[in-house]
Amino acid sequence: MKKSRFLTGWILFFLALAACGPALPDDGIPPPPATPPAVEPIDTPVPYEYQVPQKLPDGWPVGDLRKEKVDAGPITQGVSQIRGGKIPAMHSLLILRHGRLLLEEYFNGFTGNSHHPLFSCTKSVFSTVYGIAQDHGLLSLDGKISVLYPDSVSKGWGKDKAGITIGSMLSMTSGLDCDDVGVGSDNCGAAMGQSKDWLDFCFSRPVAHPVGTFWMYNGCCLSLISNLIAEKSGMNFPDYARKVLLEPLAIPDDGWVTGPGGVNRVDYGLEWKARDMAKLGQLYLDGGKWKGKQIVSASWVKEATALHCKPGTAFGHSYGYLWHLKDMKYKGKSVRVFYANGYQGQAIFVSPEAGLVCVMTAGSQDNMIYSMEENFFNEKVLGSFK
Repeated sequence: MKKSRFLTGWILFFLALAACGPALPDDGIPPPPATPPAVEPIDTPVPYEYQVPQKLPDGWPVGDLRKEKVDAGPITQGVSQIRGGKIPAMHSLLILRHGRLLLEEYFNGFTGNSHHPLFSCTKSVFSTVYGIAQDHGLLSLDGKISVLYPDSVSKGWGKDKAGITIGSMLSMTSGLDCDDVGVGSDNCGAAMGQSKDWLDFCFSRPVAHPVGTFWMYNGCCLSLISNLIAEKSGMNFPDYARKVLLEPLAIPDDGWVTGPGGVNRVDYGLEWKARDMAKLGQLYLDGGKWKGKQIVSASWVKEATALHCKPGTAFGHSYGYLWHLKDMKYKGKSVRVFYANGYQGQAIFVSPEAGLVCVMTAGSQDNMIYSMEENFFNEKVLGSFK
């Protein structure tokens, strides 16, 4: 099963390149394009009548959007526009406030039972697993790769990389010349996927910038950290992730990509239902707790969603530890929103100030999908609550 998913991931990569040129594979997010697409999405609103979400035995309490302190008009208008194609190839939209599911809509044949490839939202899941490993004393943000891998020097990890820490890799400011947004042979993630030893591939990456000074989208080299978690815990990485995070949240974990020597990629691979994606957002909104149980420390939640790169350098916005950060408008003031983001339009938005979690999934090849979803959350969702 694992091998099959690994091969399938790279088949999809080449299909994506053939179909859309500069669009990225499943282990990358394209930067927002400088100009609008040549063909505007169709915007023919389809009538929409709100319905309270169905209560299911998955632990989610439901609520009635119409009874909340909210101007529901922009939200229902937004759903109508999605149904008419305003945001292309949308699969789902979920809105939760204070832990209650208020809106749950699916589009284009998708349902609540559909599993969505998380693509790079997998990185935010890994951030959480790492946070738990740190809580357990297995690793620390200031841990240096050269110390944690004593034999790395003989494999290309020279003195120029001595300052690279786990923290700098989680914030994508390691300075390694390994960019996952490239196309073809310039895509570091694709090149690693075809290499015979993923760890050696990471060790051999050259340095492009001094550590901590430059943000570069490098998710493939996170395998160095997932492998350390496996070594320190005495478990393979998928088993550790299942035990500490996915089982407590009652989320199936099939999808971790396994490569040569059992090393796991953690920058893409998982497939979850939309309601399960909301669990990750709610976990962070509640300071690391799920159903009253502390899963990951509140200190990690705060640290992971704090700024760890120069503002505006991460695809035009900011970045924490594998979480995206952006300032948006709420009640007439600017507030910080953090979110997981994945290829083709997978997103988990979290606004602590508004007590909101919003999940959006899609299958769009339009590079504008990311800004479309960000604007939808900011203007239609966040801006509507009081």
